Amino acid sequence: MAGLFTAMLMSLGLFAPPAFASIRPDQQWYLDAMNASGLWKVSKGEGVTVAVVDSGVKPIRGLEGRLLPGKSFASKAPEPHEDISGHGTDMAALIAGSGAGNSLRGLAPEAKILPVRTHTKADFVTSWDKTLVNAIRYAARSDAKIINISQGVSNLDDETLAEMQDAIDEANERGKLIFVASGNDGRRVETRDYPAVLPGVVPVGAVDKKGTVADFSNYGPHLVLSAPGDPGGTSVASAIASASAALIWAEHPDWTHHQVLRVMIETTGMSQRGEEPSMYLGHGIVRPAQVLVDGDGDPGPADVSPIFSKYYASLEASKSPSPEDGKGGNEGPPTAKPGKDSEQAVAQGETDGGGPPWTAIGIGAAALVAVAAVVTAVAFRRRAQAQPRY
Repeated sequence: MAGLFTAMLMSLGLFAPPAFASIRPDQQWYLDAMNASGLWKVSKGEGVTVAVVDSGVKPIRGLEGRLLPGKSFASKAPEPHEDISGHGTDMAALIAGSGAGNSLRGLAPEAKILPVRTHTKADFVTSWDKTLVNAIRYAARSDAKIINISQGVSNLDDETLAEMQDAIDEANERGKLIFVASGNDGRRVETRDYPAVLPGVVPVGAVDKKGTVADFSNYGPHLVLSAPGDPGGTSVASAIASASAALIWAEHPDWTHHQVLRVMIETTGMSQRGEEPSMYLGHGIVRPAQVLVDGDGDPGPADVSPIFSKYYASLEASKSPSPEDGKGGNEGPPTAKPGKDSEQAVAQGETDGGGPPWTAIGIGAAALVAVAAVVTAVAFRRRAQAQPRY
């Protein structure tokens, strides 16, 4: 029934938002798995700002001294430091929270957060709504080095899609890294999930504590990386990837966004084993400890993207960005494995100890809701917790 309902929504050009992230401090298993204590001896993200494009960020106790003024693009909610749903606040805390007052502890606890508010809750928006476009452009022109987008829209009209791609291109030209949640529908994605399928962003899928691909995590040839996201959904995974980048960039402030992303890709277990990227994990699971504690990863050329070099070379040559129906931005789509079961084995790693990758390598869904009866409407979809699907 749910599948039929989803198909109907898609045929109408409508999407229902998934349940929002809800993760407790006692569920942050990945802090130990990723060797956070070892990471923090090297870097805590100081000097790096992450723009959180979301539902706003409340100044909770765990974010004291971390929040910048920011800006709201939500017409009926002008204050960026308010957050009705709590989703944006959770994302900010997962990135930079201190853990004070039994709040979430961030993986990069000394990073700064720039709240960029786009909505108050998961609402339907028209296909020509430019709120997210304007938010991306604002973040691109800010001092933030990293932009985290744990939301998305679908079925954009041509003009809005072109403007979104242009904003993403500008962010890259200005040296930003954009991490985007891949989504929690548990389906293959190649088109219509924006900005996740557009060149210039880094879509992130979710894995659990065993290193297994979460069954709610969207996948496809556009996927670049995976990160811990169960519980909490791909929203959490994107925030963890953003925090990982902040840790690396703080320790290597002279690196460009291309170099930070390159070492993140090179130090995944799959990349280190010489495996091809896949539809379910991308290049593999982020492991900042491999970079900061073990000293692995070659940053390579400062001006060449490890993922989008051909796209941006052609863009520079033509001076006219032209996204092709939102198809994945990765050049040479990753080779798909035989099936998702095979991916679970890849995710868990073929290690000497035969255990999950978190310990063996020392790593130094979504609920559908009622829809509005407007054919041109689409939903902001927070990439959220894997609640029982119905």
